[in-house]
Amino acid sequence: MSKFKRFCLLSVAASSVMAANAAAQGQNYYSRDKYESVLDRRQPAYDPEPIRLGAFLVNSNASASLTYVDNIRATNSNEESGTLARLGMEVAARTNWNVHEVGVNLSAFRNEYLEGNDESSNDLRARLRGRLDVNRNVSVGGAVFIEDRVEARTDLANADGLDRPIGITRVGASVNANYQSDRFRWTNFVEVSQEDYEDGRQAASGILVDQDYRDRSFTVARSRLSYAVSPNLAVYTQGSMVDRSYDQAQLLGGALRSRDSSGYTVAAGVDFELNSLVRGDIAVGYLSEEKDDDYFKDVDGVSVDGRMQWFPSRLTTVGFTAGRRVVDIGVIDSPSALQTNFGARVDHELRRNVILSAAGNVSSYDYQEIDRTDDVNDLSLTAAYKLNKRVHLEAFARHIARDSSGGGVFGDPSYDVNQIGVGLKLYP
Repeated sequence: MSKFKRFCLLSVAASSVMAANAAAQGQNYYSRDKYESVLDRRQPAYDPEPIRLGAFLVNSNASASLTYVDNIRATNSNEESGTLARLGMEVAARTNWNVHEVGVNLSAFRNEYLEGNDESSNDLRARLRGRLDVNRNVSVGGAVFIEDRVEARTDLANADGLDRPIGITRVGASVNANYQSDRFRWTNFVEVSQEDYEDGRQAASGILVDQDYRDRSFTVARSRLSYAVSPNLAVYTQGSMVDRSYDQAQLLGGALRSRDSSGYTVAAGVDFELNSLVRGDIAVGYLSEEKDDDYFKDVDGVSVDGRMQWFPSRLTTVGFTAGRRVVDIGVIDSPSALQTNFGARVDHELRRNVILSAAGNVSSYDYQEIDRTDDVNDLSLTAAYKLNKRVHLEAFARHIARDSSGGGVFGDPSYDVNQIGVGLKLYP
């Protein structure tokens, strides 16, 4: 073989090896886009396009809905029905730069009961965020936000007999830092927020129901370190820390008690997208919450955090969720509860512009310090019809039921609530 032929063959072989190495280095081991869910699939003929305003891409809509509610105060007796009109708008804007990003999210809604009762409320939210790409592997970001809203009557903390829902103001800020190489990924997040609750009032007697014991500052930090075994599978360890600091002590057991607590969760998990039409993220670990006041017991146990999607066909997506964590419901004599929940959702593309969805979630709350367990079932059906890029219609039905049991139950907080309604969204 001539030297020229040998040179050509060696050049081809070397080029192949270099191309393979370059492809391996450029491969995203954390890409999970092998399958496309029904709700994520773009329909160019029916999905609205963002508006370009200078360096920003803006998505916005105005919406209106009417919902019949058969038990607007979520009570087990003297149920009162009503029709809820919800009007509002949403704006989401972000820069279209090649690197870095600045974005803002705004929403403003008015919930108005046509019967003119005290259940009407506002729902206002705003968030400003940014991201700085230090290099191709490292990015840092942050956000500030504010919310002014009310607790839904179906929330566990909403006491029976109040004349109106409890108002909440929440403000805070967050920072994040992320690193990703070919196979390693490290994500970090810290958020600090302040929550203030308005006092309530008993509808029958007019007696003030103090909610100041719930006012608190809340700090949460999370970190996850992942290693990609293959483009379809990554393993990780993660940890989180939570600190709850309340503005004032509460009178309980004949003395002032502090609800302050700090806790952590450590877990290991897998993040995958398999050839068997399944994608998911599942972590199992250990949780612990320690109370500052010895009057309250500490909480520990198994933690679960899981999400999985199954794609039986291109037109159907099935999702599953599971979780186990410590939450503060806001009940005065129980500073925390152990929440266990399971959920499932099915989305089906009947036509390109018609999406049918069914969802169910079952949650159980094991109250600490008192003998009480709440079981909550939340079932819903939705049909979305995209008339064109500018007009989308929706019809929906929802059933929420709570069953409270145990010697620590005060009154009768169990309820059944049914909702049925229609909605309209308009895009510019």
